[in-house]
Amino acid sequence: MTDSIPVIVALPLDQQTDDILTAALELGRRLERPLVMVHALERRRLEGDQAQAARVTEAKEVIDRRLGPLRAAGLEVRQEVAIRRSADLVIETAQRVGAELIVTGGGRPATVRRWLVGSVAEAIVRAASVPVWVARGTPPAGLPVLCPVDLSPQSTLGLASAIRMARAFEASLRVMTVIPPEDQQAKRDVKDADLARERIEKLLGEQDVDGVDVSVEVVGGVPAEVIVDAADDAGLLVIGSRGFDPLVPDWLGPVTSRALRYSRCSMLTVREVDVDLSRREHAIASLAHDYRTARRLLDLDRAAEALPIIESAAERAPANAEIQDAFALALERVGRHVEARGRREIATIIRTRIVPD
Repeated sequence: MTDSIPVIVALPLDQQTDDILTAALELGRRLERPLVMVHALERRRLEGDQAQAARVTEAKEVIDRRLGPLRAAGLEVRQEVAIRRSADLVIETAQRVGAELIVTGGGRPATVRRWLVGSVAEAIVRAASVPVWVARGTPPAGLPVLCPVDLSPQSTLGLASAIRMARAFEASLRVMTVIPPEDQQAKRDVKDADLARERIEKLLGEQDVDGVDVSVEVVGGVPAEVIVDAADDAGLLVIGSRGFDPLVPDWLGPVTSRALRYSRCSMLTVREVDVDLSRREHAIASLAHDYRTARRLLDLDRAAEALPIIESAAERAPANAEIQDAFALALERVGRHVEARGRREIATIIRTRIVPD
């Protein structure tokens, strides 16, 4: 029943778990997407492979007991549990499987400081190139989806996502533009408001809003403050943030950052990503995953299993000396020494070529 493009769920086992699972259930059901539950375990000093494997198995069993309602709803659910840094594992998994979006926790609505600077959730939002759903409380039900727009390309992208979510959750959509204080001068105020409303109406005319109850608001004030206040009456806040740049991936912009820290409702951040960049990210993440898998198998003296994995990686990265060396090692372990020597020579040529004169 589900599409093959998955939703990644960053699942801790703490007070946020219930909110995250509720959001995952609703998103999986309404978007008809399979779910991948990602759980990271902290690395322990001097811990051996057997102890690590035992911890991974135990964590999978604990998580599996929490997934009954999702499977009962007919959702396809699988797990990804590993000993890694949480944010890194989530981001890499999302890139490798080509995820549509990521679900993470964001603190309960009753807490004073809802968004902890330096938290796993913050790291995910700042590093992700795919949309991120920050779960706070229950998903939107009977409450509107709020989408602030400033008519930039990013906010336009956010509007398209907001319309989709409003339709999926059968919610109304509030589209809001905030005119900053410096533009609020007596006669210009009306002009700016009228012009902004006209542009929003034109923008909405270019979108498919059939079946969605849409309202438009143009207000004055400090954008971040007005948006956070308005979110108190919303079930979901959708913000199109600054475009994703792999060189400075954590630059979100002041409005998004403030909304993440202080809004009470769930939030969906959407970042504009170049399609070719997304494909490259996916290819790189998949290659890195295969390389790590092959190295782990080689370390466990399971060369026969590692060989097809590292051979595929070597074909995709013919100029990567480290991968060619790993391929050579696998070939040596299975007794194919002539081929192994050839791969060693290739690795040497690659390194010689990139060493400066």
